Amino acid sequence: MRQETGSNPNFADKKVSIQVKLGGLSFSAERVVVADDIEQVEFVIDTPRITLAPREVVSLDCAGELLRIIGKPCRTNEQSVCSELQSDIVAVMAIDSEALNTIIERWGCRASFTSPLLDMRHSEENCLTIDASDKVCYLRLFRSGLQRAEAHDATTPEDTLYLVNEWLGNDKATPIYIKGGKECAKLLRKYYKQVICE
Repeated sequence: MRQETGSNPNFADKKVSIQVKLGGLSFSAERVVVADDIEQVEFVIDTPRITLAPREVVSLDCAGELLRIIGKPCRTNEQSVCSELQSDIVAVMAIDSEALNTIIERWGCRASFTSPLLDMRHSEENCLTIDASDKVCYLRLFRSGLQRAEAHDATTPEDTLYLVNEWLGNDKATPIYIKGGKECAKLLRKYYKQVICE
C-alpha cells in the first residue's frame, strides 16, 4: 500500500480506519488502496443519528427501529449499521446508502463500523468527554462507568456550552475533556474549572 501521509507505518494489527462524514465518504474510493493482508477496514461514522444500546437488545434487523424510537430515524437516503455486535455496548448509526454500498462492494466482510461515541478512554473517571467534529458534538458522561452518551448537531461553541450546561447543571468541578473544537474549549473555560484539551 502506498502511504498518503506520514512515514514508517505500522501495520502489525492488520487494521485500517477511515472516517465517513455526514454527506458520504470523506475520501475517494478509487484512490484508497488497502493491502490484501489488511484483515479489517474500520469506518468511523460521523453522524448525530446514532444511539448506544446493550448488546442484548441490538440486531441488524432492529437497528433502524432503534434509531426511529429515539427520534433520530434514517433519512430516505440512509441505512442503519451497527458497530461490533460482540461488544457489551453497540453503536447503532445511520450511514449514507451510497457510501454503504461503495464500502460493501469494495471491502465486503472486511468492513466494520464504529463511532466517536464509543470512545471510552476516560471511563474509569468521573468526567464529561466531548469530541467536536465539523458538524457533530459527541458527549459522554462518566460516573463510575458510562452514565449518558449522545451525539448532537452542533455547529457553534455556544451550542456545545448549552449541552454541557444541560448535562452538568451547577456542577462546575467535573473535569471536561475536549477533543477538537478549540473555540469551544475557550468558551467552556469561562464557566468550568477543569477543561482539558486532548
